[in-house]
Amino acid sequence: MSEKKPFPGEDAPLQEGEIEFSQTAPVSRKAVFEGDTVRQGVYLEVRHPGRETIRVQLDEGEILIGRSSKCRIRLWLEDASRVHSRIIYEDEEYHVEDMDSTNGTFINGVRVQKCILRNNDKIQIGDARIVFVEGRAEKDP
Repeated sequence: MSEKKPFPGEDAPLQEGEIEFSQTAPVSRKAVFEGDTVRQGVYLEVRHPGRETIRVQLDEGEILIGRSSKCRIRLWLEDASRVHSRIIYEDEEYHVEDMDSTNGTFINGVRVQKCILRNNDKIQIGDARIVFVEGRAEKDP
């Protein structure tokens, strides 16, 4: 048998009982788009029964969703809790988090406690449907 040769930059092959760890570095959105001429528009498209569809622009703050008057996205639904869910910006990602609601928060049909949002994810709270939209476009020259 031939002995495993180290890759360039490796000191030596692994010895018995040693564990190899990945050297993959996490990549942030900021790092990917740094220096690029890109603007990003992130918003929620809220479809609420009996009401017009609205768009709510997201920033790096917290957005509460529920029946309470303190919620930025107010749902007029009996199956929504007073403070049902929240959208937060954390680690350069938008997350949805259920706030211990009675009827749950669903992302693409799956009940979640906390979940990272991706473009076109569908958030369901009772009969309300909320679409997470993350648009990118090149800046005008």
